[in-house]
Amino acid sequence: MAEYTTPLSAFEVRHLLRRTGFGALPTEVAPLVGKTAGSIVDDLLDAATSISLPAPPVWSLIPPLPRNATQAERNEYTVNNRNWREELQVQWIGQMGKNRFRERLTLFWHDHFVTSYLEYNHSTYGYRYLNLLRSSALGNFKDLVHAIGIDAAMLIYLDGRINNGNAPNENYARELLELFTMGPLDLSGAPNYTESDIQEIAKALSGWVLLYPTSWDVRFNYPAFDDGQKTFFGRTGEFDYDDVVTILFEERRDQIADFIASKLVSEFVYRDPDPVLIASVAGALKANNFEIKPALRVLFTDVLFFDSKIMGGRQKSPVEFCVGLVVDANSLVDEVQADYMVGACATIDQTLLNPPNVAGWPGHRDWITTNTLATRWTISDSIVRRYTDPSVWLSLGENLTPSGSTHPSVDLALALAEHMFALPLEWVEVPTIEEPFEGDLANRPLPDWLINGPANQQNLVKIFLNGLPWYEWNLSLGGAGDRLVSYVIRLSQFPEYQLM
Repeated sequence: MAEYTTPLSAFEVRHLLRRTGFGALPTEVAPLVGKTAGSIVDDLLDAATSISLPAPPVWSLIPPLPRNATQAERNEYTVNNRNWREELQVQWIGQMGKNRFRERLTLFWHDHFVTSYLEYNHSTYGYRYLNLLRSSALGNFKDLVHAIGIDAAMLIYLDGRINNGNAPNENYARELLELFTMGPLDLSGAPNYTESDIQEIAKALSGWVLLYPTSWDVRFNYPAFDDGQKTFFGRTGEFDYDDVVTILFEERRDQIADFIASKLVSEFVYRDPDPVLIASVAGALKANNFEIKPALRVLFTDVLFFDSKIMGGRQKSPVEFCVGLVVDANSLVDEVQADYMVGACATIDQTLLNPPNVAGWPGHRDWITTNTLATRWTISDSIVRRYTDPSVWLSLGENLTPSGSTHPSVDLALALAEHMFALPLEWVEVPTIEEPFEGDLANRPLPDWLINGPANQQNLVKIFLNGLPWYEWNLSLGGAGDRLVSYVIRLSQFPEYQLM
């Protein structure tokens, strides 16, 4: 498909920022209006690539407990380890609010190369795994595939550590092909591999072990390796781990590119990926030796990405919902908010570092049920009312109120709705408010464009005013922050706010 070269509107800018970074800061949107998608995406990619990695937590540098540790030391470690894991989750949420594009990609790769802390247990393994995804998020996919298979968390999660040449374990080999690189079938429906391929690849992957409790590292242990000949994908040799990755990308180059392109399109554009866009992204992967960055540029600048049918066509994950609410407020996520969000996301089925199974979170429509929707209402109420200072919402109101506005309450009510919804306002189903506008409208009339305009806009303004005459409200009014808070909470509970 073709690159979208039309200068972006505010609506399109918000769409791009939501999909690439949880939400759209109002202060970011205005300067980007009128720029092209290519220009904006180039800047986003460059910025995400140049960001320094967060400093490692102190506890990640502490060596494992020795085998002769006392029971008291083990008990203390158990408590500390749980606290460290929670700290890791909280810090990740904070990074999502700060370095949004990189962390959104890190979340994607976490859902792709799945591991679970319930299996690897030690928080240091979790930190190293997460940092690998973070540092590789915009790097080379082939390199990431090579690195992830000998990451300690993955070696534990899919039993690579017990993959011995004398008794090959096929778990990682199977998921490497089925979920991590190319899937069972190519785009034409032909098989990508056989059971024999899995069995032979498992032998070639053998020999990698953990050094725990000596250290947190892994190493290749030749005596545990099957050094005999293996045959897979029509090739025969005394293949090892490196050979598997090399041959995989040589013999199944097209299938891998198509599969990863399909995953990217499904995640960031629409659940049912468009074949033409898949081909474009796959082509970028192959043309650039599986560098991720050029493929992302194609993805986020394509005309289909800005199709009106795509905007608002994805259900927000719990993390996108929680983090996005604070981002929409033009604010960073502080530690207290992040701590709350970790637990809140878990209650609506997304526990960071613990997807439900190796296939990851089902996502899309599975995120929203009658139970989780009601819980989302409670969560948004808490984030907005309890965990965000009212001054943040007042500042947001100032930012969204047009300069020189003659009807600031009206303009802000609609601007805030436009800012928060991924759909055009005319598509938002706003409850009908039967009561008329209050106040002396003969001498202080509302704008004609509102009175004669769409009913849903009038109803949004009525929800914001909640019986107050439009001219009695301004940002300096006592209780202005409370009114904004109530309105934001109400908007966040609309079904349309669950979309992005």
